[in-house]
Amino acid sequence: MEKNLNTFTREGNQVIHTRLLKAPRDLVWEVWTMPQHIKEWWGPMGFSVTNESMEVKPGGVWKFIMHGMGRNFPNFIKFERVEKPSLLSFRNGAPDDKYGFESIVTFEERGSNTLLTFKSIFSSAEVLDELNRTVNAIEGGKQTLYRMESYLNDQLQNKQL
Repeated sequence: MEKNLNTFTREGNQVIHTRLLKAPRDLVWEVWTMPQHIKEWWGPMGFSVTNESMEVKPGGVWKFIMHGMGRNFPNFIKFERVEKPSLLSFRNGAPDDKYGFESIVTFEERGSNTLLTFKSIFSSAEVLDELNRTVNAIEGGKQTLYRMESYLNDQLQNKQL
């Protein structure tokens, strides 16, 4: 029997989400890297995204505003590694941003499915704790992946129609 592949773990200053998605890797990659898709699911429940620019390539930048909780949250992501269709590595926030963090996303083929692993590394466990207290960061990450999975399912159903 295969172990549960939909997991969440926290190890000190790191948060790791894994999810087995019932979608082909190329589609999962597309949903993560194309602005018309990512704006439909990125962020926790009740949030929306306005993309300003998105260039998915090494050194490329994604600028967007997350709208939620009655506020606007400007975001800046710089892509470090882009290896289509298997790996994205990026920094969320400017280099001197205390709350900035590194993320590594892997897309692994599992037959007709995709095993997604999303790892975020914060400067310290204390910074992660503070973000979790102030903006519920860990739950927000879980909700973001749930929204992505729902969006993927909708995309697959629309292709079958």
